[in-house]
Amino acid sequence: MSVDLTPVDGNNTSTLDTNLIAYAMRKLSIDNTNVTEILTDCHIYLTKLNRCDLLKAANLIDLNIIFDCLNTTVQTQIEISCALLQKLLSILQPKHAFNKYSTSIEHAIHHPNDTVKSTILSELEKMLANDNNVDIQMDLACSIVDCLTSSDMTVSYNAVRCLKRFQSDETLSSSPILSKLQTIMAMDPKIRTRVYDILIHWAKSVDALALISSKGLFTNLVKDITYPDVMMQMVTIQMLIPLSITEYGFDYLNSIGIISGLYRLLSSNPKELEDPLIVILNPIVLEFFIKVTQVRPLFIFTTYPKVFVVLYEVLKEGDDSLVGVAINAITTLASSWECKMLLDNPSASMILNYDGDDELDIWSIFIIELNRIATSTKTELKPGAIQAITKIIQVEKGELSSRNDMIERTKKWYKQLTNNPLKNIVHASCIVPFLNIQQAGYEMLQTLAEQPWGQEEINKCSTLLDLVFEECPKDPIAIKDLKKMIIKTLLESNTSKHTLSEELLFRIQNNDVIKSNEHAPQPDVLVENMSI
Repeated sequence: MSVDLTPVDGNNTSTLDTNLIAYAMRKLSIDNTNVTEILTDCHIYLTKLNRCDLLKAANLIDLNIIFDCLNTTVQTQIEISCALLQKLLSILQPKHAFNKYSTSIEHAIHHPNDTVKSTILSELEKMLANDNNVDIQMDLACSIVDCLTSSDMTVSYNAVRCLKRFQSDETLSSSPILSKLQTIMAMDPKIRTRVYDILIHWAKSVDALALISSKGLFTNLVKDITYPDVMMQMVTIQMLIPLSITEYGFDYLNSIGIISGLYRLLSSNPKELEDPLIVILNPIVLEFFIKVTQVRPLFIFTTYPKVFVVLYEVLKEGDDSLVGVAINAITTLASSWECKMLLDNPSASMILNYDGDDELDIWSIFIIELNRIATSTKTELKPGAIQAITKIIQVEKGELSSRNDMIERTKKWYKQLTNNPLKNIVHASCIVPFLNIQQAGYEMLQTLAEQPWGQEEINKCSTLLDLVFEECPKDPIAIKDLKKMIIKTLLESNTSKHTLSEELLFRIQNNDVIKSNEHAPQPDVLVENMSI
């Protein structure tokens, strides 16, 4: 027998019917035969309520009764019970929910059905995200830790997310929780990886990291980094990146041998390493050091120079997959003003074994190799190489004196591009039928248009702007936008009137695209004119 819980006026603005809710709860308490139907009717009814009435309903309903409905093997009943709990727990105040339903929540986490566990853990994580100062009972906390050992990935994943919301100092100061963490970490490397994920998230301060270390929870970290399971190595290394880019985190990892261990794995030709599986791992190790270099460029350059040697050697003669990794790494580094400044060091020629006659800095050496790739026949590597060049010669917004200094540096780096880069990189890219290459070409032209020396280069090749001025209906939106931006940049530049010829300036100022944008009637004006 179902319960008719249809709102009186049939919409979601109805006034909450407390009598209907009380009747449904009473039926669930005494009726063991129509539970699924009653729960379904409740869910339909609650779905039609507005948020305010839903909150009132959640406070009226005794969720312990809904939790009791999970004590079944009937899958449909379990699923509808979970759906109701999701809806009601999500709207309750976290402190109220934990205080009133902590025992039922704990029992649900021990449920044999993984859907129940993952659902409740997911809701717990949301509640802790709203308020992580709630008082979580010890039994409940320990039950959540136990879920880290689940073979169901959704359960273990939600347990990790949930535990990340815990206060690290309080949690690690609790003997029962600490004991459980130590026990499950000894069970299996994969489980240990899940715990590492939580611990590294908790280690957001020197004190938290010191506490984690003092409890012996990182004892196996060095061994796990060199563990035969390459997938575990990759996951663990990537987890360590957020810790490694903090000064205290890097110092700690360095002190326990993690940095030196990873450094030994770096190779421009990983096939030469003893373990053939390291070929897969090498890009992850390189990514690790690139992330650290972003925040400590000079330190890595002077202390761990092989990072740059590997990048250079891979660019010169690596296989395409590794070349792509190296190009992305250089693009990432070149996105940092600090990296550009601090790595502008002529000693790079000696460190990288550069075989040219000149003493060049990192960026000059890199851009020479990127130039070769950008003008090669390897279509798949072209856009990345051009984008890396663009990042190197790009000047970000900054303090005026620093900006002027950077303009001189980018000019120096650009000069390393030989064989007419405007023709062989920019123009050649803008006319190919591949959007990613075409876009990279216009982006490089846009960067040149932003700088006085770049404008001088454009002035020498005015025919290049014929492509920009050309209105091609078949152009993708991204290309049309870039063309407009290039013209707008040159038009509004403080230096273009000194760097560009009068003829070119005239063409820019009278360009149809810009003029049509300036004089285009606004939508409301159009509507008014049409109505006349």
